[in-house]
Amino acid sequence: MPKYLIHGKTSSDFAAAMLNKPQDRYEMLLPFFEQFGIDVSEFVFTSGIDFNFVSVLQAPDDASVDAMVNIVYSTGNFSNISYARAYDSKEYKAVFELGHDKMSAYVSSMQVAGID
Repeated sequence: MPKYLIHGKTSSDFAAAMLNKPQDRYEMLLPFFEQFGIDVSEFVFTSGIDFNFVSVLQAPDDASVDAMVNIVYSTGNFSNISYARAYDSKEYKAVFELGHDKMSAYVSSMQVAGID
C-alpha cells in the first residue's frame, strides 16, 4: 500500500477539549482509520511552531487519505492539516525513471517562444 505523511497544527478547540478531558487520541481514532483501510505506523504530537502533529501511514489510495483528512479537518480540531505521498528510495527511483522515459515529449513554453 502507498505510504503517506500527514502533518498539521492542532487548534485551540483541540487544546480546550484535551485539557477538559485528556484522552489517547490514537486509541480513540483507531476504529476510524480502520474504516478507510489505513494502517498507522507513527502517530506523534510534537513541539513544533508550524505544525505539532505528524503521522506516517499506509492507505489503499489518495482518495481514502483525502476523505479521512477532510473529515478530521471539518471538526475544527486542526487549524491546518495536510498530507503528502511518501516514497521509499526504490519507489522514488521508479518515479524518476518514468519521467526520464517520457521527458522527450515535453515542450516547454520557452521552447515554443524560441527563447530556449
